[in-house]
Amino acid sequence: MAKVTLIIDDIVVKADKGTTILEAARVAGIDIPTF
Repeated sequence: MAKVTLIIDDIVVKADKGTTILEAARVAGIDIPTF
């Protein structure tokens, strides 16, 4: 599957195409508060 690169809080995160930002952040250990 194709990979995409995201930068969250100055941390480079690679995830499969179609993965949500929240899922990618969780896998990388980055906490994004949600309600």
